[in-house]
Amino acid sequence: MVQRTKKNLKSFYEKEAKSLPSHQELMYLKGDKHELWWHRKRLGYIIYFLSEIFRKNEVITFVDVGCAEGYYVKIVAEAQRKTFCVGADIARTYIKKAKKNCNVANVDYVVCDIENLPFKSESVNVVVCSEVLEHVLNYKSAILELFRIGKKHLIISFPGHTCIYEVIRKIKPLKEFAEKLVADVGHISEVRIEDLKKILGGRFVSFEV
Repeated sequence: MVQRTKKNLKSFYEKEAKSLPSHQELMYLKGDKHELWWHRKRLGYIIYFLSEIFRKNEVITFVDVGCAEGYYVKIVAEAQRKTFCVGADIARTYIKKAKKNCNVANVDYVVCDIENLPFKSESVNVVVCSEVLEHVLNYKSAILELFRIGKKHLIISFPGHTCIYEVIRKIKPLKEFAEKLVADVGHISEVRIEDLKKILGGRFVSFEV
């Protein structure tokens, strides 16, 4: 597991944003077969949930927290011209890329930390946070912040772990060996759906696994 501090977390993602032509394109279109399968599956879930929410509700505001190049912002903004969309990310370079990808009238962008979002409580109709929580120092604080700004709908996705992964993680030599084989993608938190349920208590409608 990569050890990071608040001080160098932002610089890590600034460097990543500058070094990769398109992080999200790599995730959904050009990664290896195993990674593509997982990422596309989660992408499909999120698009389905968004479609259902917009079909059944009037959505005035939409925020994608950890937007990177603005993949979801672009999808929503171009399909829902009456919805004001915001892309938020810790890296200014990612925000610049997102602006180039989608710079229409109903979109704005902000550089910020997920643990201190610059939005009023219950001010956002739909919040998306995809593949982000595993990259933050305090994901519990981040979840509460996402829940704070969300008015009704909050869509979160993060990697799940198999039983094999859990065994490897508990045996230090195996864990260290596995980490040497895996590229540094900034995963610094072990997010579990059981923890998510405990944090939110009864304040949720459903979880999809």
